Amino acid sequence: MFESGDPLSERELDVLACIVQGASNKEIASELSISQNTVKVHLRRIYAKLGVNSRTEATTLALQKGLVAVPGLESTAPENADLPLTAEAVPQIAETVADVPDETETAVPPEPTPSPDNAMLPAKHLPWRSISLGAAAVIAALLLLLAWQQWGRGSEATPTSTVEAVAFIERPLGDSRWLISRPMPTGRANMALAAVGLDLYVIGGESETGVVNTVSTYDTIEFQWTEGAPKPTAVSETSAAVLFGEIYVPGGRDAAGNPTDVVEVYSPANNLWRAIAPLPEAINGGLVLSHSGSLYFFGGWNGERYLDTVYEYNPALDSWQPLPPMSQVRAFAVGGAIAGQLYVVGGYDGTAALSSCEVFDVTDKSWLPCPDMIQPRTHAGAVVLFNKLYVFGGESGITYGEEYNPVTENWQVVDTPMAENGSGWEAPGVTNVETRIYAVGGRQGETLLSDTYILRAVYQTYLPALPNQ
Repeated sequence: MFESGDPLSERELDVLACIVQGASNKEIASELSISQNTVKVHLRRIYAKLGVNSRTEATTLALQKGLVAVPGLESTAPENADLPLTAEAVPQIAETVADVPDETETAVPPEPTPSPDNAMLPAKHLPWRSISLGAAAVIAALLLLLAWQQWGRGSEATPTSTVEAVAFIERPLGDSRWLISRPMPTGRANMALAAVGLDLYVIGGESETGVVNTVSTYDTIEFQWTEGAPKPTAVSETSAAVLFGEIYVPGGRDAAGNPTDVVEVYSPANNLWRAIAPLPEAINGGLVLSHSGSLYFFGGWNGERYLDTVYEYNPALDSWQPLPPMSQVRAFAVGGAIAGQLYVVGGYDGTAALSSCEVFDVTDKSWLPCPDMIQPRTHAGAVVLFNKLYVFGGESGITYGEEYNPVTENWQVVDTPMAENGSGWEAPGVTNVETRIYAVGGRQGETLLSDTYILRAVYQTYLPALPNQ
């Protein structure tokens, strides 16, 4: 994806500046308030763009090209002290980071640990935390010496290289906790959406040309949309679940408008599709969730009736088995897995949108009721984050989202400014990357949306009060 010579993003420059100071992955993660897994992703991209294979090489090239500034020199160097280093001086500085282990080869797990919302803070605004005062002093002295040498050479000096900034910057949506990120190339609704690592995958759905098999990938670090291998079977009104780093898309409505039993699996690592055992019957509008190495598929429409069926997929046996049915028929429901229980909420029963909630205990293979949502919803989107279930969108007229806390068993309103114009927000794709909830596309009235929204979720912990002594 990235080639030598591509410009570094602002965030990659932040990481590169830490490398030059001799920081380890753990220290970079702490300095920039990101996870170590995210640091490794940045390092691989930096190496690819600079055409290097180690921290020492990256440091050498960064200093030669003037890609990073060394703190403390601004007040002491001559006016042209930002000139690049000579080949003789750079190796001495690069030695200060040579003993830092290079950790970019460590595999990044499919589900990284959370990172906060200041991931775009420029390096110049970060509080520098030097890990080696001696190394900084050496760098400062060499840079100052070299600047005086270059100052005397006049026109012989080589101009400092420039690095282009990223072409897109996320911006807040009013005074809310929502951000607006780069939109999809085209509007889509009723698609499957999943996240693997730091990337989003929008699969199939409906566009202006009808039901499509397009796979659109969004890099949440680079803010770039790219196209992956198209899905063999074009479908809409489907859902997706991630299992062992692959995206499973069961059933859906095909281009002819009929339910299908086809189940296809996408490998982001290989950009390839494969087919697995089909569903026991053709179904669209079903909900698929993953838990403990298995898939669970709930309800839907089989072309003749709405379903209360539940099927479990065993990847080792490549087979689907029936489980106890839901308490009522429902298609176009949403849900998520929380603490070993699978929540299924909302949907459509053939007559009206539903507000009901029920929870499936995976261990006991039994169903229990849970409190109804504040209002009925069908064709919504949902995700679980911080052990809470977030539900957004639905049929026309719904102007807010909802958040369910299984501890207090309460639903609360979540503001959605993008739906407050009265036209609602139907069939968006919703998932999360680390601590951010992404809501993509959907439909408002007759308009297909290409928007990408991000909700900065709030995580709270409560400590018990100590009794007065």
